[in-house]
Amino acid sequence: MKKLTNEFKVGLFFLACILGLIYITFSTGKVDIKNEGYNLYVVFNEIAGLDTKAPVMLNGREVGKVEDITITNEADETKITLKLWLAKEAKVREGAKASIKTLGLMGEKYIQITSAKGTGFLKPNATLIGKPYMDLDALMDEALDITDDIGVLVNNVNSLTDEVKKLSINLNHTVEGNQDKISQIVDNLETTSKNMEEFTEDIKRHPWKLLYRNKDSAPAK
Repeated sequence: MKKLTNEFKVGLFFLACILGLIYITFSTGKVDIKNEGYNLYVVFNEIAGLDTKAPVMLNGREVGKVEDITITNEADETKITLKLWLAKEAKVREGAKASIKTLGLMGEKYIQITSAKGTGFLKPNATLIGKPYMDLDALMDEALDITDDIGVLVNNVNSLTDEVKKLSINLNHTVEGNQDKISQIVDNLETTSKNMEEFTEDIKRHPWKLLYRNKDSAPAK
């Protein structure tokens, strides 16, 4: 049996990739739109290129599709409302979160609904407020901003360290220039403390001395 050439191996790999992408593309539309279902609405500020017929997933399970997209111009901002079709068995609990995610290698966008804990379910035609979409560029910008803040913090810490070093040097110079005076003060304090201790012990042993001294120091009548 002849060995396969490199060109043939590359061709097989390329063909396998194409078949895989075709499978991924068609597997996202496996929800039967002929089944009974209901509509929900999700409002976003930014939908990042998401289009109609995009898949809708509930806790990771595909349950519907984006049926329509409407742009609403309000007084101070523009809102984009997505009309979702969900299969009737897909019950979305109250308090659920809706966000835009990216699917597979093709980068296809889809709606991810994460159902919250609770006993109540959203009624048909209810409206959810979508979470802001964070693309890679926005995440990189935030990472750069955090890096800049860390750099500023490091600079501040370095500046504080330098100031502490300068203060320490100044204190050392002050102490070195007045060592004799400081030593004398310390000696005087130690002597005074010792004398006070001796005086206190003497009074404890001979308390009558206080009476004697008071008598001697009393003014003559």
